[in-house]
Amino acid sequence: MRELTLRAVFLGIILGIVLSGANAYLGLKAGMTVAASIPAAVISMLVLTKLLKNGTILENNMVQTMASVAQAVAAGVIFTVPSFFILNQTGVINYVPSYWMIVLLTFIGSLWGVVFMIFFRKPHIVDEHDVLPYPEGTACAEVLKTGQKATENAKFLLWGFIISAIFKILQNLKLKFSDKIYKIVEENFTFSLGNFNLPISLKKFTISIDLLPALFGVGMIVGLRIGVMMATGALIAWWVIIPIIGMFQPDLSSFQIYKSYVRYIGIGVIITGAIFSFIQFFPIILKVVLNFGKEESKVSFVKDPHKGLWYDNPNYSKDLPLPVGLILILIGGIVFFFVNPVSTVLGKFLSFLVLIIFAILFTAVSSYIVGMVGSSNQPVSAMTISTLIAVALTLKFIGLSGENGIVAVLILSVIACISLAIAGDMSQDLKTGFLVKATPANQQIVGIISAVVSSFFLSYLIFVLNNVYGFVPGVSSNPLPAPQANLIATLSQSIFQGDIKWNEIIVGMFLGLIARMLGFSVLAFGVGVYLPLSLSIPILLGGWFANLLKNDEEKKVLIGSGLIAGDTIWGIIFVFLIASNLLPAPSDTDVPILGSFSPYLSLILFIVLIILVHKLIKGNSK
Repeated sequence: MRELTLRAVFLGIILGIVLSGANAYLGLKAGMTVAASIPAAVISMLVLTKLLKNGTILENNMVQTMASVAQAVAAGVIFTVPSFFILNQTGVINYVPSYWMIVLLTFIGSLWGVVFMIFFRKPHIVDEHDVLPYPEGTACAEVLKTGQKATENAKFLLWGFIISAIFKILQNLKLKFSDKIYKIVEENFTFSLGNFNLPISLKKFTISIDLLPALFGVGMIVGLRIGVMMATGALIAWWVIIPIIGMFQPDLSSFQIYKSYVRYIGIGVIITGAIFSFIQFFPIILKVVLNFGKEESKVSFVKDPHKGLWYDNPNYSKDLPLPVGLILILIGGIVFFFVNPVSTVLGKFLSFLVLIIFAILFTAVSSYIVGMVGSSNQPVSAMTISTLIAVALTLKFIGLSGENGIVAVLILSVIACISLAIAGDMSQDLKTGFLVKATPANQQIVGIISAVVSSFFLSYLIFVLNNVYGFVPGVSSNPLPAPQANLIATLSQSIFQGDIKWNEIIVGMFLGLIARMLGFSVLAFGVGVYLPLSLSIPILLGGWFANLLKNDEEKKVLIGSGLIAGDTIWGIIFVFLIASNLLPAPSDTDVPILGSFSPYLSLILFIVLIILVHKLIKGNSK
């Protein structure tokens, strides 16, 4: 049966670039990414199996592996690389990495993330098949096995894309009359009590919603629970904390209070979430360390992993040869030696040693955790922060300080985060491959290809997004929030300079502790506190909407993915048009074409979009 073919690789590269770009834009906007496996598998089956008529399940698995790995690279890049721009634009460092530096850092992290999983595939994915479900990987395997039904459901992906794309085009369409630029549909609806004759605390009361189909789609995928956690954090920040601070700072607007105080409180909550994630999964870390290198006995499965397969593949247990893996690790190490800004040989060696130890350890931990709770709950932030602190302390031990220390630890954090993100994602892909009897070596090969190709594209995209939007409120007029990158930047600065708002961060840490005691997901709650209220509300609406439609999970995932793709892909297209001076950049001087009624028109159109999605799902339910 055909598996590693040129057409599968080509389609995988195309989907990888498109979906990784979409996830990068989404992650910088909303602080989270969504899995690309199932949408990629459905598109692959539509192209290779339905249109070309002779695509195989193993080819489709190669395509989804490549798209999924590219999405993981995007997550690692956006969680860390913007930290350089944030600290540079706030005057903390003078350094901004070049395009090629980001490509090389991404290459090292990607290579290690794929290769390290060679060591853990068999003990985690094969030998613990009955223990670790790998939910996304198992779901994707079922989609591949039921190919006919999946291709029929592809219409939900397509319609979601079309509806979302039309809405996004209307939002970005500008008309020029008499030297004024008019916008048709707003991206935000805001209601404030600031203009009413009310007490000072109530004047800071604001309700706001970003009218973005992608955020609604995210809510449909992550579900009601995560939506509630995020919205609760946002409502506490904007309806409790900001009005209270406003009583003592009456001259500051709600946004100024958010920028100066609430963002740091949100970072404190996220730090608490990262600490609890580390504590929660420490027994797993200990188990991985104690069992590392032990020979696994051959197991007999309680659940037949290959039930329902109509074919065989004699190579379904073959990984890339160990010498090849070691050579690839060595190549990454050599590149690391040259990009590492630490000047001394001892410093380079020690930082490499600490990084490689934590990368291998957390690769194993990532694989195990996503096997239990899925990629969406993988604590990448917690593990990246742990690695950052360990590397930072090592660098301080050898005498590095100030800007040099910050730059060095950021560079190492980029490598670590990308490696961890790919390791967790690759685990799900290899689980899918195991269930459909794919060749692991082929998946590892295409994973490396996809990671390398996407690193070139994503490195360029980050520069374009920084130029068009930026990541720092006050410096840019319409910045992307980038919560994880802001957290990494804040920690790096505080470790080496101590110049940080610790009072607000400590308040946030206590708030995170209270959230934990109440049974909240602290990381989701913290992201809600950090992000503007307007981003959390549509995610909550999407989760609530999906909870009402319990008929078919696959349909909700596909239409949610379509909404995300239509919004984010067209968003990226407009970013490149703006960067090429073919369209004007978003500006506060743009005039709403219907004046004060424009936000209400936009809200009405967003409600119409939700109604269309409802009719699409209910109208096709059998």
